[in-house]
Amino acid sequence: EIYTLSLHDALPISLQLASRGIAVLRYAKSGPGTGAVVVNKKEAAEKYRMFPQRVRVAEVFLSELRQRMPAVPCSVAGHSEGAVVATLLAQSHKEIVGVLMLSGPALPLLRLLATQQFESERRAGKVTAELGRQYAAALRMFEDFVASRPLPEDFASNPFAGVLSFAVAPDHAPYLRSLESVDPAAEFAKVTQPALIIQGERDASVAPVNAEMLHRAKPDAQVQLFPELQHFYKKVPEGLSPQESFAQTSESDPAVAEAIANWIMQLSATAAGFPELRGLAARE
Repeated sequence: EIYTLSLHDALPISLQLASRGIAVLRYAKSGPGTGAVVVNKKEAAEKYRMFPQRVRVAEVFLSELRQRMPAVPCSVAGHSEGAVVATLLAQSHKEIVGVLMLSGPALPLLRLLATQQFESERRAGKVTAELGRQYAAALRMFEDFVASRPLPEDFASNPFAGVLSFAVAPDHAPYLRSLESVDPAAEFAKVTQPALIIQGERDASVAPVNAEMLHRAKPDAQVQLFPELQHFYKKVPEGLSPQESFAQTSESDPAVAEAIANWIMQLSATAAGFPELRGLAARE
């Protein structure tokens, strides 16, 4: 049998899975290291300005794959932001037999960034009553941003709300507002299929606590942690900044692909007894 996934920002893992007998349909949003090529970039950007459209694109890939491989048990894998797409896709497509959350966030993006910054300050012993008030104010600003309510003129002076300077720009606001309105953990809790959470414990982009939060949302999900790996499952030393960790150019640790392949093969062997379980698409 052949088992099929799609990944984003994880081309080495896709190749590693292929070497283990896993057929991979992979697609990615544009960005450094994704391998994606954008044709007519300006026109494409105008066409896809809202987060739910990413789910629609995933459905197109799913439909294509089901036509080509109608009898193959398949799982959907999403990396980082794509894990949110994977959960939304799986909710409405029960032919998907399993969901893999690869470095998936448990909080909306802006809140995730602010919370991780606040927790970093707390671990360093730098949290004061004033800093706590600023953090709480930033969370309220994010709610106002999602609801299109006016923001304080001095919002950029809040150390946890600086990302809003980018978010409120006309070219970014529609997409980020629609993304921020989705609660990743709450959506993951709605997934009825078996799920596997993969997390590097030195991930400086999506902190390991997100795996714990996702597991609390869906307690029947399995969790596999990799102590020395960062966001793209590359080995890194302790203490790197997020920028340094993100910039690593080494290959993804093959142990991650091995764990994914074993889980998919076990899951698909079970699903093979049900002919209605077939096809897959995925995101990021």
